[in-house]
Amino acid sequence: MPFFKKKKPSSYTRAMYLAERDKWLNRRKVWDKQKAATLQSWAVLPERHILVHTIKRHESPFCRQDAASLFNSWDVFSTSLVDLNDIKKFTTQSSRYTGMYHNIALVLDVPRQNILGTFPRDVSFMNHAGREGGHPQGRLIDPYELVDCIRTGVGVNGFRCEGGYQQLLTPAALMTQDKAIRREYTHNEILIIGRPGLNLYAGLPATQSIRVTRVLGVDDVPFPDYSKVSAGHMKTTEEIGKHVARLNNVPFEML
Repeated sequence: MPFFKKKKPSSYTRAMYLAERDKWLNRRKVWDKQKAATLQSWAVLPERHILVHTIKRHESPFCRQDAASLFNSWDVFSTSLVDLNDIKKFTTQSSRYTGMYHNIALVLDVPRQNILGTFPRDVSFMNHAGREGGHPQGRLIDPYELVDCIRTGVGVNGFRCEGGYQQLLTPAALMTQDKAIRREYTHNEILIIGRPGLNLYAGLPATQSIRVTRVLGVDDVPFPDYSKVSAGHMKTTEEIGKHVARLNNVPFEML
C-alpha cells in the first residue's frame, strides 16, 4: 500500500488574509484622508498667490482658441504657483525673477480635484505622452503611456521623478521648498488634469472644467528682443496678452 504524507495545513489562513486586507484598507483610508486634506488647502490659495499656465507669444494655440475648450481636451498640463510679491519692478537690473516659464500667463481657477501632482521644481513631465508627436491634439497611439509615466516618474529626455508624478504638497509647503532652491529662471510645476468628468480621488467630485480669470504679461527682461518674430505676427508681450485676454473675455494686466 503506497505511503502518502499527511498534507500539512496551510500556514496562511483565511483569518490572516482578512487581517492583512483590513490593514491595507485602513492604510488606504488614512492615505485618502491625507490627500483630501492636502487638496483642500488648494481650494483657496494664499493671498497674492496665483496658479498660472504660461504660453509662448504668437506660437501658442491660445492665440487662436479660447482656453476653456483647449484645457477640456487636454489630459494633463503644467502650471506654476506664483507669489506676486516675488515679482519685483524693473530698476537697473538686466533681468528679474518671475517664477514663470514663459512671458504670458493665464491665471486659472482650478478645482482642487483636478490637481494631479505638486512639485517645487520643474519635473519635466510629458504632458501629452502617448499622443502622436507629443502634441495635445495628436492621435492617441498608446493609451497606457501617460498612466505609466505618472506611475513610474519617467519624464522628458529620460528625467526620473522619484516616487512618481502623483505627489501632493500644500501651497505653503510647496513655496517653502521652492524658495529654498530658487534660482533666477526656475519655476515650480503643478500638474493639472484638463479633461472634466474623471474620478481621481476617493470622496471628491469628478474633475471639472478649468476657468481663466485674467491674463498677465510678465517680461523677465526690461527690453525683450522681438527681432526674430516673423513679419505679420503680433510681437510684444502686451499685444499678444491683450489678444488672448479678448479671446477669453477676461482682463489683462502688464506686470
